Amino acid sequence: MARQRNKNRRVLGPYPKGDGFQIVDVKENGEREHFKFSTKEEADAAIAALTDEINRPKKTIRDALKDYETYMRDDKGNKENSIDQTGRKLRRFFDDLDVALTDLTFAKCEALYVAMRTSKRKPQKRTPLPDGKVPTPATEPKPISVDYHRNALSETKTFLRWCVKKGWLASNPLEDVEGVGKRSHGKEQLRIDEARKWLAKAVELAEAGEDGAVAAMMTLLLGIRCSEVVSRVVRDLDDDGRLLWIPDSKTAKGRRTLVVPDELRPYLQELAEGKKPQDLLLGYHDRAWPRAWVQRICEEAGVPVVTAHGNRGLHGTLSIEAGVTPRAVADALGHESFQQTTARSYVQPEAMGQAKQKRALTVLNGGKARDADAA
Repeated sequence: MARQRNKNRRVLGPYPKGDGFQIVDVKENGEREHFKFSTKEEADAAIAALTDEINRPKKTIRDALKDYETYMRDDKGNKENSIDQTGRKLRRFFDDLDVALTDLTFAKCEALYVAMRTSKRKPQKRTPLPDGKVPTPATEPKPISVDYHRNALSETKTFLRWCVKKGWLASNPLEDVEGVGKRSHGKEQLRIDEARKWLAKAVELAEAGEDGAVAAMMTLLLGIRCSEVVSRVVRDLDDDGRLLWIPDSKTAKGRRTLVVPDELRPYLQELAEGKKPQDLLLGYHDRAWPRAWVQRICEEAGVPVVTAHGNRGLHGTLSIEAGVTPRAVADALGHESFQQTTARSYVQPEAMGQAKQKRALTVLNGGKARDADAA
């Protein structure tokens, strides 16, 4: 009867070998690695070290992720929202967080990436309309975007490289897994007439008391990021609701002050009423909330469904078409794409943002760029 192979790693020896002693490191897969030492004491010390390594608890993906989040927070100084989004991607990439890091192989990681990029988006919870009806969800969940799964792949590679530096992995098993699909550059935007319909529907819902419609309006009328929408506190709304401060953002250029348009001002003032200065202006929501509302308003308005990022892009597009310089638009949107000297030393971001907003709102309200210039 054949003897059953022991699948546990173990160390054999020491055995006399020539003028010294030999030990054998038997791996889980049955492979054997031989080591020779001059003295029995040296062989015994090596056995003790290998035995300690074998008996040491293996670092799991879950444990490593917790340490990685601490590293991002304490050493890199990342913002909580950034840490949360990175953690979400990593947890979605790995199907089992209790797997030991050392059990990850190229084949396993490649299979994980295939599973992720062929998966479907999670259906979003639909908020009832003012008349009590719930919008009909899409019949079939859409696959996740190329941008999302390639970004997740990149962030997971970075995480595993960090694990290698910590000594928990000998090498990065994901390093040679290549991203699939072409990234998109720029999101689809509404046309001007469509944007007017969208805005009219957003105002209708805001008048009905839907705070999500106000959040969605902020992406178009202010051109700010969803993360900036949901992180605004009451004291950021300044000068009797005329200004909105964004004192922190994902980039240094993101710190700016924007003029609140007349269409938006009363809704923000109402949201701020009765709250403390450090209370969240729109209450507690994640950044998916304004995104979902942008798309819901598209459906209700009967216009092509675009993203919140597309609304932000439309704000910039209208500004460019109205004659605002690309650099001014980038500064008002909080981008870091221009050389630092002029932006930091000569022109105030607030002035750029105010000029850009005035022209964009004039076009949205049916006027022409020259009307804004003449005002």
